[in-house]
Formats: sequence, C-alpha cells, structure tokens
Amino acid sequence: MSKILSATIGLFALAIAIPSFAHDQAEAEKAVAALVATYIEKYNNKDAAGVAALYAEDGILVPPGPVVSGKANIEKAWQASFDAGRTGIRYDIKQVQPEGNIVLVVGQFTVKVPEGGSLQDRPGNFVNVYQWDGTALRFRIHSFSFMPVQR
Repeated sequence: MSKILSATIGLFALAIAIPSFAHDQAEAEKAVAALVATYIEKYNNKDAAGVAALYAEDGILVPPGPVVSGKANIEKAWQASFDAGRTGIRYDIKQVQPEGNIVLVVGQFTVKVPEGGSLQDRPGNFVNVYQWDGTALRFRIHSFSFMPVQR
C-alpha cells in the first residue's frame, strides 16, 4: 500500500512541477504570427487604441525615449507617433522562444518616418516579451530601437 501511496504522491508532485500553461514552439509561432499581423494592421491604419489593446494590462512600451506603461499611456504614445507621420511598419522575426507563460521574440523592423519632406524607411531592432492571455498573446514588454541613420 505504501508503494502505491508513494507513486501517487510522486505523480502528483510531477504534475504540479510541470506548468499547465506551457506552450510548444509551433503554437507559439502561430500565436506570434497572429499578434504581429494584427499589430501591423492596426499600426498601418494609425489605430492607436487598437495597438494599445494588444498590450497586457500591465504592459510596458520601451521606445527610444521615456518608458511608457499602462494601456492609456501606451495609446497616447502611439497616437503621438502616428501624428508625427510614422506608418508602413514591417516586421522580420528572427527568433521565437516560448518559456512557460511568455514568449520571447527578437527581430528587425522597418517603418516609414517623415524626414526631409518625404517618408523614409528607418530600420530598427526589437525585443518583445509576449504573455499568454488564454489562447492569444499580448505585449508584456515591447522594446525597440532604431538603427543609426546612414548619411
């Protein structure tokens, strides 16, 4: 009887140790592709509220400049970017790494910014931490920087 009890306790401990929120690589890549497609659509339509809705409640935006937190502040930050003329964002994802309830994503982007009276492509890098929200992902930390301008 004690062997059965020991085995049962061992299996129970193992079940507790394995996170129930673990997602595999294929599931993470599919969810990242869906989030990025929605983000690009909202961004290129200059929909600041739509972009902000893609963030977790405690999401953080880390652009070149001050760090922004909270959906209302993130919406204001994106609206300022759109009002400044940014548009036409494209993403090139280089790596997707699921880690329990988060997914780490690294890549490059290009966005059109007004410079010298016309829109110019500005490349940059991003590191995003996405957090699972049910079966979908949300931005938990969205960090990006622009590459130096080549003259």
